[in-house]
Amino acid sequence: MKQIKTPALIIGLLFSVTVSHAQLLNKVTRTANTASNVVQGAKGVEKVANKVKGKGGGGGFATGLKLDWTMFKQTPAITFNSLLYGTADGRCANYTATFIPNRTVSGKTVDAISEQSEYLRIKVFKDGQYMNYFEYSGDQVFDDGKKIKFNPPSNRYKRDGEFIGWSESFITDWGPGNYRLDFYAGDKMFYAFDFELHKLINDDPYGSIKEMYVTRGPWNNFAYLNYADTGNLVFGYYITHEEFKPFPANSRKTTKSVKWSVNMFKDNKLYAQHYGNGPNTAQVEQAKWNEVSCAFKLVNKPGEIKFADLPDGAYRIELSVEGENNARIYKFTVKDKKVVQIPEQDRSKNTDPTRLIEGWNDYFWLKLEK
Repeated sequence: MKQIKTPALIIGLLFSVTVSHAQLLNKVTRTANTASNVVQGAKGVEKVANKVKGKGGGGGFATGLKLDWTMFKQTPAITFNSLLYGTADGRCANYTATFIPNRTVSGKTVDAISEQSEYLRIKVFKDGQYMNYFEYSGDQVFDDGKKIKFNPPSNRYKRDGEFIGWSESFITDWGPGNYRLDFYAGDKMFYAFDFELHKLINDDPYGSIKEMYVTRGPWNNFAYLNYADTGNLVFGYYITHEEFKPFPANSRKTTKSVKWSVNMFKDNKLYAQHYGNGPNTAQVEQAKWNEVSCAFKLVNKPGEIKFADLPDGAYRIELSVEGENNARIYKFTVKDKKVVQIPEQDRSKNTDPTRLIEGWNDYFWLKLEK
């Protein structure tokens, strides 16, 4: 496959995995963008989805295996948290798929090695145009076969007559634009994910780097509720910064310390706060999305909140992040001691299974109030 080349410095900034990328990253200096710019840009998942037209189709691989899609009652999907950590740095890999059958319509068990080229694949579209596809290994299966990983193959494989290696799961060579990933299992496209690869221009005429790329999508549009091993209720969200040079006196220092705090209201009364005697501090990396989380302590009596002990009621979470003018607001309801899923996550209410927000049974996703 012949790839379109983009400036090496840009690639090095966003993807620091290979040695050459890491060396380039160390050379980068930056000028400041505002934190509100980050939030507004990251809220673009709906905009991206509207710009990229169509689903499936558009060249690529031959028809795959005909799988037995009656094996599970649930429709297949990609877990939302794996979409975020698998795509946030532009590397399309290590996704967790749910309810993918491992046998064909004839009853034969899929061989993840010999049938790799027909089993798990992703088509990549940029601005609605098909670019190419990646193959994935399907040998990591867990949770009684109900989950399978889209991992990069351990061995190189041929695509269009050329050998493809681990580094080919990056999309940086195709440059900025609105991207869509179409996930396939066998001959079926079962999921789609939209995000944007954006280019920022450095307005500092003395800066050694004139531009850098960042990924934008649903990272700032969603937060989640989860539970720790202790049973404590956990709240989590995602954060980044897009400043070329956040510390004028030290151009090599690019990670920022950002203060943040969370208040939880139940039935419009303050009910809980994040643990600690003051704001928490997040270490926020440049142009990379970091996951940040906390547990809660009650405000009217000692003790923490246990996930299983949330009383029924209407809840509101207010997340204050240093540098952002307004708090991020998330609302949810607890009914019959269960967190009510948003319609996009509830399989009984979601109208498009290819866009389901899959949280499995341990992530409850919260949508940012507009």
